[in-house]
Amino acid sequence: MSCRWSSQWFDITADKCKLNLVCLPQAGGDTSLYNRWKAPLGDQVNVMPAKFPGRGTRLKEPAINAMERVVSQLALEIGQFGGAPFAILGSSMGGWIAYELALHLFKQSQLTPTALFVLASASPFAPRTLPFFDGCTREEMVDELISFNPEFAQVAQHDDLVDLLLPAIISDFELCETYRPRVPWQIASPVFAYAGTKDQIVEPHKVEGWTKLSSETVTIDDVDGGHFFIEHSPAKILNQIKDHAANVVCQLYQPSSIELA
Repeated sequence: MSCRWSSQWFDITADKCKLNLVCLPQAGGDTSLYNRWKAPLGDQVNVMPAKFPGRGTRLKEPAINAMERVVSQLALEIGQFGGAPFAILGSSMGGWIAYELALHLFKQSQLTPTALFVLASASPFAPRTLPFFDGCTREEMVDELISFNPEFAQVAQHDDLVDLLLPAIISDFELCETYRPRVPWQIASPVFAYAGTKDQIVEPHKVEGWTKLSSETVTIDDVDGGHFFIEHSPAKILNQIKDHAANVVCQLYQPSSIELA
């Protein structure tokens, strides 16, 4: 059973009979890669990649460079899920957005995700190292991005692609730079965090801080790979999502105490 509404953020609607998995991007990325997960995750998961402005099908729209604006807009969308169960998954920057979104939803609407899945994402309170763009030329920005993430060198070989991606990248890192949470509030959802064993951007010890940010269970697993293990080694994550979805769906179909009386 789906909840129908018109949305700029999601191509598909929430399903009250499944776990709705809201997927958030890493800085400069978009969420189209999560579409590959639909088949392996099976019938109990409704994969919902969030379409951020400034990329993908919303490329012509200006990207959002402030955490509060992203969170408030996503919260409005999730508020229209009609009570359908949902989990939030975020990669790198997306993990920070997932955390703030969970806090916002509970404070404003008493809505609680069934879980947070955070991939290659440092605790929001961990020391951070971000690329420096202030006053830089385009060429200097590209050099800074390659220094920050050597894999960007492959993108840098294609000027048209750099021109396409750079506005969203700059905006996302502005969001990351200006996002400074003051209080380590705990969310009321279990957290499944994953750290890449070869991640040179988010070292595994920075992921450990997630243990302090939930009043529920926090599990931290290592995944073989670098910062973008999500693209190359998602098997462990997919299995955990499937297990969690099975538990959520099972609870949906449990008879109520009234029915048992």
